Amino acid sequence: MPFRPSAFRLSHKNPPSSQRWLARHFKDPVVKQRLSHPDNYRSRSAFKLLELEDAYKFLRHADVHTIVDLGAAPGGWSQVAAAKMGWKVEDAGLQRAEAVADGERALKTAEGKREKLRQDEALTMNKRFGLKDSAKRARAAAGWSTTPDPDSDPLDELGLDFDESPKTPPGTVTKGRGTVIGVDLLPIYPIPGVKTLKMDFLASETADYIEALLPPESEGKVDVILSDMAANFSGNRIHDVQSSLDICHAVFEFTHKHLRTAESIGRTRGGVLV
Repeated sequence: MPFRPSAFRLSHKNPPSSQRWLARHFKDPVVKQRLSHPDNYRSRSAFKLLELEDAYKFLRHADVHTIVDLGAAPGGWSQVAAAKMGWKVEDAGLQRAEAVADGERALKTAEGKREKLRQDEALTMNKRFGLKDSAKRARAAAGWSTTPDPDSDPLDELGLDFDESPKTPPGTVTKGRGTVIGVDLLPIYPIPGVKTLKMDFLASETADYIEALLPPESEGKVDVILSDMAANFSGNRIHDVQSSLDICHAVFEFTHKHLRTAESIGRTRGGVLV
């Protein structure tokens, strides 16, 4: 599922400040690069990490097997880290194109035309009852007389609680050499090679959860720690400064305990904190 933001129209409905921000936003060269990039990065900060990687080459080493991304949402840095470790989704667009072509070929047959007519009738009937699009597609594809899914909720016949997000991105997943662990208060859409924790990093138990996800051979150590965390501004300068210091202190403590050293790796620029 590509994360391409929709272009907002600059209309009179938006206040002047919003119109100016949107105008600057869509003139931003990094935003333009993100919209056209084939990897569909979820945040413009992903290109900042790519620039650091091009300059210092700390992600591409073969001995980098475990990366922890703190403040990972929406997942731009985790996408870059996983890709540098060899995780990727291949031929997703090609598979969709082939599926469309197969469907067009099927419609050329008499059976295909009858099936299309049946689906159109089912969709028309569903519209009368106000079903969600996800439920309409499922009912049209499976038919009205199929055996219900044993995992489905019998009280949710209208599909009101249906999760439209796929569990994994479409395409063929190529397995990488290690694991990325992403931590954030906000949910993160699945990324191949990334394990996510929806937790507060400042909570005392979060470090234990992260350590539990580390591979046994790592002995509780990680090769790279990424942190793009920032506290929400409250408007109170003292409170905001203290919140930032709390985050820095927590990241430093986690790094001191879990980051692998250059000496243990046996090369310079080993054990990186960004």
